[in-house]
Amino acid sequence: MPENAPADAALVAAAEQLGECDGYIVLAVDPQTGEVDAHGPYDGMAATVKADRLRREFDQGGLSDVFVVVARLHAAR
Repeated sequence: MPENAPADAALVAAAEQLGECDGYIVLAVDPQTGEVDAHGPYDGMAATVKADRLRREFDQGGLSDVFVVVARLHAAR
């Protein structure tokens, strides 16, 4: 089994738990500066993968205090 298999399984499980909506955005929030970056919209799996990629990039850059979250997107009707 590949070394990254458990992480991939966790991503799939997280994506399956996301509910019905018009899509998802990934938010990166820096508590030091108050800056917020939004990425998307994505479908559930793509948002989960993007959030995981951002989390790894921030961790590698020494920015472990930056919050990365997936948020539901609902179109205005």
